[in-house]
Amino acid sequence: MDEKGFRRILNRNVGLPLGLGLVGALFFALLIGYLLNVIRWVEHTDQVLNRASEVYKLTLDLETGMRGFLLSGDEDYLAPYEQARGKYRPLTEQLIGMVGDNPPQVQRLERLLALQEQWDLFAQEVIGSRRDGGNYLAEVGRGRGKNLTDGMRRELDTFINSERELRRQRNAEVSSSTTWGAGIYLVVSILFSALLALFGRRELMNLSQTYSQAMAKQSDYADEQRRRAWLGGGQTLLAERLLGQPQVQELADRSLEFLAEYLNCVVAALYLREAQTGDLTRVAGYGFSEDASLKEHFYRGEGLIGQAARGRRLVCLDDLPADYIKVASSLGEGQPVSVALVPLQSEDRVNGVVELAFMRVLEPREREFLEAIASNVGMALEAARYRQRLQEVLGQTQQLNEELQTQQEELRAANEELEQQARVLKESQAHLETQQAELEQTNEKLSEQAQTLADQRDELDQRNTTLGRIQAQLEERAEELQRASRYKSEFLANMSHELRTPLNAILGFAQLVESGTPTPTPTQKRSVDQILKAGWYLLELINEILDLALIESGKLSLSVEPVSLTEVLTECRAMVESQAAQRGIGMAFPRMPAQGYVNADRTRLKQVLINLLFNAIKYNQPNGRVSVECTEQTAGTLRISVRDTGAGLTPEQVSQLFQPFNRLGQESGHEEGTGIGLVVTQRLVHLMGGDIGADSTQGVGSVFWVEMALASAPGLALELTEEQPAPLAADGAEMHTVLYVEDNPANLELVEQIIARRSNLRLLGAADASLGIEFARVYRPKVILMDINLPGISGIEAMKILRRDPVTAHIPIIALSANAVPRDIQRGMEAGFFNYITKPIKVGQLMDAIDAALAVSSLPKGMDTQQDIA
Repeated sequence: MDEKGFRRILNRNVGLPLGLGLVGALFFALLIGYLLNVIRWVEHTDQVLNRASEVYKLTLDLETGMRGFLLSGDEDYLAPYEQARGKYRPLTEQLIGMVGDNPPQVQRLERLLALQEQWDLFAQEVIGSRRDGGNYLAEVGRGRGKNLTDGMRRELDTFINSERELRRQRNAEVSSSTTWGAGIYLVVSILFSALLALFGRRELMNLSQTYSQAMAKQSDYADEQRRRAWLGGGQTLLAERLLGQPQVQELADRSLEFLAEYLNCVVAALYLREAQTGDLTRVAGYGFSEDASLKEHFYRGEGLIGQAARGRRLVCLDDLPADYIKVASSLGEGQPVSVALVPLQSEDRVNGVVELAFMRVLEPREREFLEAIASNVGMALEAARYRQRLQEVLGQTQQLNEELQTQQEELRAANEELEQQARVLKESQAHLETQQAELEQTNEKLSEQAQTLADQRDELDQRNTTLGRIQAQLEERAEELQRASRYKSEFLANMSHELRTPLNAILGFAQLVESGTPTPTPTQKRSVDQILKAGWYLLELINEILDLALIESGKLSLSVEPVSLTEVLTECRAMVESQAAQRGIGMAFPRMPAQGYVNADRTRLKQVLINLLFNAIKYNQPNGRVSVECTEQTAGTLRISVRDTGAGLTPEQVSQLFQPFNRLGQESGHEEGTGIGLVVTQRLVHLMGGDIGADSTQGVGSVFWVEMALASAPGLALELTEEQPAPLAADGAEMHTVLYVEDNPANLELVEQIIARRSNLRLLGAADASLGIEFARVYRPKVILMDINLPGISGIEAMKILRRDPVTAHIPIIALSANAVPRDIQRGMEAGFFNYITKPIKVGQLMDAIDAALAVSSLPKGMDTQQDIA
């Protein structure tokens, strides 16, 4: 068909219907516009009738209210009268505005207003007469009020009937116009469509043939799109199959399984290049049994596998020889028809080859798919190998750390042995004064022992040098980890603060909406409740994340001191009783003696107990019971147990309670928590030196317990105001007090065992700097051992406080630190420490430092001890 004929067909079969459609649309637009205009007037008439009915009702309310008052004398009957009187004129004037285009109706309403004003004057007179006790019945009997009421009703009836007639006329006009217009349009459309179909049939048949040709081309295009979709879908599925961090073997097995499923290959193998030699070794197989006839190793460039890796291109083989490979199953065996060798690349380097065997000839789209995924599989294998090498390095690092610890133990044992030998030498020197005859023999033995000691010291120096390098490397790694942890914690703290500000605004405005709406709809109330519930949940999560960040970064300040458990439990009870009462949960608290004290941070202990109590209430059965029990343990600790009568937990759930983001209510159907509350609770308990655990029985309930160290009532042992005379040891020597400020119980126990070797020394321990400062002022120890990294006030700040106090300024203070470099030691000595000892603590070094400090503390007060020592 030529262009001119096609244009003619378009003009007749497209242009003419389009023109008819435009004319029809214009016609219908005019018709619809007319109908809408009439409908608006009909709706206007309905509104006028509604307003007229309201005026009619007000007329009845006026008359009824007045009659009720006249008959009963009760002022309450005037309520409808007063309401109708205030609404009558405004409503009538509004009605006049609505019928402003109809003068007769306006005149009727104006007459109605005039009659109403006269009736109102009459009603006021009668009501006043009734109130004053006058003869109001005579006024009613004259009939003036009835005549006015009848006139008002006639005007309203006439007004309403006129509006109803006007509405009927408009409805009739709409019906007639719609019928004629639609009929004419249908007749014209049918005639025009018949003529158009008659003349256009022949050309449309030609167009049908052209359309068939176009559909054939569309089918080819659809096949191309399906091919592309198949390629893209395969790459997406392969990427999903390789997600995660699998090992090299698992990644190779996944790749072959996917290729076998997606391409329907019967046999597959994956060869991985060795990093050192470049040889290819089979690491995974699919569809064949391990056989001696199947080669597993190819040297560089050997065979088709090696050539495919060297050529870096897909190799496809058809018409395979009969002895190439057999595919066997329980039903029979066969020979593959074609084989594909796919080199796997990562960053322009071949790191493996995949061999695939098919029972058919490969399609072009399958070859294109294999070329497309080669780099994806290669990069995934390279990443897996990198992760494997990284794990090996980490394992070697861990092994090196264990060896370092072993060597440190050996060094510690060697040091003790050297100290023992040194004591033997001192004893030998004492015997030399009385045993001159054995002098030569003893000297020879001493010379041999000295040579042995010198050799051992040289060997120890070499080990110490090696350990120093290793320790420096470990300290650098630990510093990097601490820096990353600090950045994470600072980020969490800052984000928590930034989130809390808008969240508080959201909660505040939501509460204003809830309290400011007098009668909210159920949907509004439900929405506001959901906003508040989600907001409080998010605020709780932010607070717990902030606590967790402070704990992990070591910035959480704790003040561990004797705390009255009775006072803490009383405050906790006051905070949870209202929520327990809402759910009908009974509460039972123990009777604690007045001297029941534990060593803890008061605020954090209360936070721990409130969290356990809220959980016990939240996950309890309706009308259940929560009880708190306190029992003293044999190890000098007090166990506080919170028991509930809930559904209970499985042993697996109990083992996962204190893991991050574990939610108790997930299976029980209860309201879920944040998932980190118990983690924060556990870490707070551990920071305070306590322990926490849980037991549960399904169908019976759960019990969470916290164990804290018992303490004496505060103020009883700290009432000394003057220096007391030092006690005496068993052998009559003067007993000296050594104060050790240390928050690690293990280090405190170690020093206590070291001090116990000397009968004239006793150890006084303090868990933080504040308590250590107070003990120093009260007990006046001879020597103070100060840990540098203390919670709250650091060891350096505590030393400065003691130096400023005249009572404690003269006491020698020895610093103990596990993370000290020469620069830190120099600064510490310049700041005012008597000595600076690094951990792990060496027995001889510590005792020598204590002896030197005891000698200095015996000097008269007021002397500059640091200057004298220098």
